[in-house]
Amino acid sequence: MNGVPEVPVDLVPVRALNQVSYCPRLYFLEYVEAVMPTNEYVEDGLFQHRRINDPTLENRPRKEGEVIKTRSVSLGSARLGITGKLDVLEERADATIPVETKRSKAPTDDLGEPTAWPNDAIQLCAQAMLMEDAWGISVERGVLYYAGSKTRVDVAIDESLRRSTTDAIDLIRELSARDTPPEPLPAMLRHRCFGCSLAPICLPEEILHGLGHPAAAPPPEVATPPVSAGVRLTRVIPSCDERAVLYVQEPGTHIGRRSEHLILNCKGVETGRIPLASIRQMVVFGNVQVSTQAIQTLAEHEIPVSYLTGHGKFIASVMPAPPKNVALRSHQYRAFSDPETALGLARAVVAAKISNQRTLLMRSLRLQPRDEPSAGSAAASEATSPPARGSDEPAARDMAELLRRLPRAADQGALLGLEGQAASLYFGEFGRMIKARPPCGSFDFQSRNRRPPRDPVNALLSFAYALLCKDCFAAACTVGFDPYQGFYHAGRHGKPSLALDLMEEFRAVIADSVVLGLVNNGMLSKRDFLIYRDACQLSDVGREIFFKAYEQRKATEVMHPVFGYRMTYGRMLEVQARMLAAFVRGDLPAYTGFTVR
Repeated sequence: MNGVPEVPVDLVPVRALNQVSYCPRLYFLEYVEAVMPTNEYVEDGLFQHRRINDPTLENRPRKEGEVIKTRSVSLGSARLGITGKLDVLEERADATIPVETKRSKAPTDDLGEPTAWPNDAIQLCAQAMLMEDAWGISVERGVLYYAGSKTRVDVAIDESLRRSTTDAIDLIRELSARDTPPEPLPAMLRHRCFGCSLAPICLPEEILHGLGHPAAAPPPEVATPPVSAGVRLTRVIPSCDERAVLYVQEPGTHIGRRSEHLILNCKGVETGRIPLASIRQMVVFGNVQVSTQAIQTLAEHEIPVSYLTGHGKFIASVMPAPPKNVALRSHQYRAFSDPETALGLARAVVAAKISNQRTLLMRSLRLQPRDEPSAGSAAASEATSPPARGSDEPAARDMAELLRRLPRAADQGALLGLEGQAASLYFGEFGRMIKARPPCGSFDFQSRNRRPPRDPVNALLSFAYALLCKDCFAAACTVGFDPYQGFYHAGRHGKPSLALDLMEEFRAVIADSVVLGLVNNGMLSKRDFLIYRDACQLSDVGREIFFKAYEQRKATEVMHPVFGYRMTYGRMLEVQARMLAAFVRGDLPAYTGFTVR
């Protein structure tokens, strides 16, 4: 019984029958788009299978009392179209049966007796059918062992269960031929989503909300948690990530690895020892060396490394192996190459950008007399008019008019023109947003300039946009997009176009807000900048202050304008990237840009 027949590679894994019976969308995302994230329940399942999956025990019969047990028995059948690995094969005097281990607790019937989850029974039945096909025997029962309750449940392999199993195989064939995933589960089955490791990618509540379906709350006690059990889903992903971003900018620094730590050395002196578990991203500036061993370890821990020049220009990111969901990238290329689809997405992004710029402008100028100059203006005169509401600002009214004209933009050129007009209005008033003038007028702002920035405020803006770009690049890669294929900045060859597209919505609320906070709160001074000829940039000390303020801003919680739950700005970058992926896959009829009130 130890021979493993050679079978075609496209057979359906029996474990997939469990997923497709539990949720067809779960199967599609895991096996068609090859997205397989983990959470605590998945990790616990792997732990429960640690002995079963021990390679030293694989396919080795061992006699335990009157029973011969063989672990990890691989079988496949071209006739049935399935393949799989049996956790345990038990050979008894009267029968040979499969035993499948599950991490959850066994459900109970009306009399309180343990029974089996239907999707687990289908997986077990498929194993029995493989045994029958391989060895010509009859398998009339199998066993499910639920580790959570330490319960063995006998399952009858009857005709009804066999039909359900063949129906599941047929459903997999049907789903595998689709280009887009099926809808999330209906309201009466939505409790299965809570705690699912695929929830951040599947977005069940969010997708159904976008499709106009009512949301569903789980019952007080979830009644069916076979694949993964959890609590009520209140947001797409956790509201924050407590790990830090490691910024390394000291020239000559060498970063190596020792055990589970990153070791920083500069000129032969150890300057830092950072536990890998404490960081979520590393950002390297200029002349800093990272060892091959450190890069490999960071990749294994799925910690991206972003490289910027010494002046703060984003170059590239070293990411873990890209997600296997090739289907998403295929959808991306097809959608972004369609002029109508690309224009619709660009309208949504530009509308969100202008709306957020207008909101920041109104907040900053609220209650400020219109004739009162700010720290950023060149002249100063006494106010002659009463305080005004932000919405009364001429620039705010003109930007509102541009927002009304956006839906009528006929092409990308018209859209660029409207965006340019909004930027002119916004930066024309940016100097007034600077509240308090530091000594020597270091933060006067006349206009936006770059390549290189020629004054401290523009240097801060350019640096903030570079950091925001690397974060959007990481978000795009995490979701599975090609960050170089965009829909709005598509003509910029060699540029991370999609990252530039994603960051448009967040320029004002993250980057510009950080700059204004640093200047208005007096956290930076003239000595924190280096000026050479017409170029201005932050000093090393100034950057350290900037990094702290930037990460604090990303950690600020904000309400999602559509879904109504709170999360940090840093997490919201990934949420928007995932909502874009849902639109590209065909889950949603439209993409909605992120805006604040």
